[in-house]
Amino acid sequence: MAKDINPSNAEQPAAKKKVLNLDQLFMPATAVSTSVGTLYLYGLRTSDLSALAALPDEEPADRIRAFLPHIASRVEAKGFKDERPPLATADVDQLSNPDWEQISAVYAEMLLRGSSDGDDSSGRPEREASEPAVAFLDRLLKHEVQVQSLQLRRMREKMLESTSSIFDQVRKSSSALGSTLSAYDQFTKRAPPVEIRAPNMDHFHAMNEQFARQARERAEELEMVRLTGKMTAESAKTLKDLAEAATFLLEQLNERDKKADQSTRKQISIAVWSVGVSAVLALFALIVSGLAYYQDKDNNLAGDQWQSELIAAVREGNSQSADAKNEAQRLRAQIAELEEKIAMLKSIQGGNLKDGVVTPALPRRDDAGAPRP
Repeated sequence: MAKDINPSNAEQPAAKKKVLNLDQLFMPATAVSTSVGTLYLYGLRTSDLSALAALPDEEPADRIRAFLPHIASRVEAKGFKDERPPLATADVDQLSNPDWEQISAVYAEMLLRGSSDGDDSSGRPEREASEPAVAFLDRLLKHEVQVQSLQLRRMREKMLESTSSIFDQVRKSSSALGSTLSAYDQFTKRAPPVEIRAPNMDHFHAMNEQFARQARERAEELEMVRLTGKMTAESAKTLKDLAEAATFLLEQLNERDKKADQSTRKQISIAVWSVGVSAVLALFALIVSGLAYYQDKDNNLAGDQWQSELIAAVREGNSQSADAKNEAQRLRAQIAELEEKIAMLKSIQGGNLKDGVVTPALPRRDDAGAPRP
């Protein structure tokens, strides 16, 4: 039996074990030496194709110039944990025309090599004679956008039609692999039946039993090989589903992180602008308050001065009124005195006029005989 198993094992070539490495999906596809240094070119992502579709319909050189930071970087990423900063605008502006042609030619060749085995490779554009590499790359990228949009539409239709998602497919593959493993374990643990027969000296009968035993052992070996092959195929299918699910999740996480970063930056910008506007309004309110304070201070000083001047004017008016009253009394006394003098003169003149002769009037005297004024 050992002799029968060893040749069958020797006929199968020793195959290397293939391990799924997700870091290869995030490593650069190629590198190009330019006047600004080595640029690492990466494969197209879903977000890159969305950004390409959002570019305006301009000249091919302008579109490639605007799209280059999405696929080029001066940093070589070793895995999905490494950051891949986009190419700076200053480096893009320093690239010469030969650099653009070289980058476009290399990336177009990479796209053609990657899509040569695809389903939609028959409709991809071909480079015309004397066509610049930049223009050809622009047409090729537009074709990739159309292919990607078509694939997304088909995938959405397929997801709408089917009741299971990509995770359900992974579960189904895992369940199938588990059932195969269970069958393999049951087959390996199954003990051969023990048969005790009476010895038979017939030579042909012994040969028939040996051939039957070899046939059973060969059938068991073939069943084991079949189960092993089925398990290997189902393992590969499960790994493929896991890789697709992991890629889908990573892209979703990347898009979610970008949206979260944009939302955070927007909120920070709004907060900064709010703080700035609040500071400006507070400064304006402070200035208005200062002006109002100085204006109130000037108004208070002017009111105090007006009040003091009014009090002084009232006092001066009162003093002038008292002086006027005193002067009026003095004038009234003088008028009364003058009136008395006039009456006295009239009386004197009336008594002394007799026969046309004026006699001197005697001075008036009071009851005591004293002369009156």
